[in-house]
Amino acid sequence: MRAVAIAVVVLLFVGAGTAFANPIIGDWLYIDFDPPNYVHEVYPAIFETVDAYVMFSTPDFLWNGLTSVSFALEVTPGMADSPSFTPLLPGGGAVGEWYSGITVTSTECVPTDVPVIIGRLSFAYQGIPGYVAIVDHPDYERWVMNCDDPAEPFPYCVCWHGGVGVPGVTGDCGVSPVEDVTWGTIKSMCR
Repeated sequence: MRAVAIAVVVLLFVGAGTAFANPIIGDWLYIDFDPPNYVHEVYPAIFETVDAYVMFSTPDFLWNGLTSVSFALEVTPGMADSPSFTPLLPGGGAVGEWYSGITVTSTECVPTDVPVIIGRLSFAYQGIPGYVAIVDHPDYERWVMNCDDPAEPFPYCVCWHGGVGVPGVTGDCGVSPVEDVTWGTIKSMCR
């Protein structure tokens, strides 16, 4: 009995230590080419216009909403001609540039009980397959501001990077190894 108790205590400490090293579990940013249908890859013809939507979703829906999101986007060199970003939160405010770090803001509290469209990156496909990837804002790394007064920042993880002419790539969202979940539950986290 004593050996079992010691083994349980050791497993609890080891499990807790590795859980803290895991990516953030919870709120997600991802690329969707056909919102809200969770389409993370597209196969356009050369010179066809591609619209890559930056989306926010939370599985628990415990938030009171969001007011702003900070991130940056990277596109594969030579893939996109004349990319332009349009903020799509109510009020359409943005500070910064999509490629170096942008904070998209809203003039009102945006409910998060359904996936939220943050903005759209549009470009003409040049025939070189590649990715639209969500990367960290240099100053406000992975911040989503809630609707509290004053607003509080919360972290997010990246669920999917968009593939253009190639399959999309999963991001760094994960599941703690101490949680008992099925593969179907893990896949549904990013749907």
